[in-house]
Amino acid sequence: MRIRSDITLHRRAELVLFRVDECTYLVELRFWSVILVTVQIDRIRLVTVPVELSAPLRTSDGIHKSREATLIEITDSQGYVGWGENVAPTGVHYVGESHQDSVQTMRDQFIPLLVSREVAVEEMDRNGWWGTEAFNFAKHALESAVWDLHARKENTSLKNILGGQLDSIVVGVVVGMSDTIDEVVAECVQRRNEGYRRIKIKISPGHDIEVVRQVRAVLGDEYLLQVDANGAYTVEHIEHLNQLDAFNVQFIEQPFAHDDIDSHIALARQGRVRVCMDESISSRKDLEQMLDLGACSVVNIKPSRVGGIGEAVAMHNIVRARGVDAWVGGMLETGIGRASCLAVASLPGFTMTPDLSASRRYFARDITDPFEMHDGEIRVPKGPGIGVVPAPDILASDAIRIETVFER
Repeated sequence: MRIRSDITLHRRAELVLFRVDECTYLVELRFWSVILVTVQIDRIRLVTVPVELSAPLRTSDGIHKSREATLIEITDSQGYVGWGENVAPTGVHYVGESHQDSVQTMRDQFIPLLVSREVAVEEMDRNGWWGTEAFNFAKHALESAVWDLHARKENTSLKNILGGQLDSIVVGVVVGMSDTIDEVVAECVQRRNEGYRRIKIKISPGHDIEVVRQVRAVLGDEYLLQVDANGAYTVEHIEHLNQLDAFNVQFIEQPFAHDDIDSHIALARQGRVRVCMDESISSRKDLEQMLDLGACSVVNIKPSRVGGIGEAVAMHNIVRARGVDAWVGGMLETGIGRASCLAVASLPGFTMTPDLSASRRYFARDITDPFEMHDGEIRVPKGPGIGVVPAPDILASDAIRIETVFER
């Protein structure tokens, strides 16, 4: 396979348009040059690593104690290696793409497609490239590895390739549900004392208003506090959720099911609590539709959920042009996935604190050198590509499985 990986044989123009009522306005016209560099892929391997969480994470859809990390290693003819990670959840509860089905689709459908055609890495997010609108986690995993390989060949960081500006990012942390409110409050205090400047609490019916009330009382009025429902509520809960307004939460994330757009619109129009969308938005088309409908005023852009780094950057450009608050969410990524998320989060249009915590928050040991937080911030890797690789002893462990899916 030969990949045209990017950047001066031709110039591409991007028009950023903003539609209001019946009028369309040209907000920005961007030009950039594209070099067509050929890369020959010699091998693709899937590396499966079992990873235990440092503590169980309880959300409205279950308790998560571990995850199986599936890494993608792409090697080219010159020996350069790019890494990606498939972070699809174990079940189908999140967006209908289970980890098992996602990996199977990579193996049987997407990898044969990837090695059978010439492609420019910056075009992998184009409509129809993968032949399906489904399996965004699988697309993201492979595309991330190609971006990493490309940046390593250029001897520059993924952050620089994408146009990121921040060298260090203020990060937040998620606090899951516990058996008692006291346990939630205690963990919030612990995370604040560790240096996190923003906390997001998982909520569900019966585990919401009083929890937020007590957490706010302990953290103080000015501490950044958010709540995430993972779609646990229905339209009957709208007035109940409006009570959150009394506790100065930045927003409620995904209060209703991903396809219950009317309820999101109804809550957002009341204007008492800002609505952030997560699962309801999986593409730039979804994003523009939800913004046009007024279903949300904040957006969580997860590169894995939207199908890749290229799509995440395109969505970033939309929210930036429209003046919409946005941030980068996480999916319990290991250091491989976290590194690429940090590169995306360094873009200037992400205006809110991301869910990209230090490695030890979730893992007893990360697959890569751990990401550490200092003064509430994590540094964006400066090295070539995503700036990290799996630890050699982990790759040599008997606990992992390595499958060569393609070899020239």
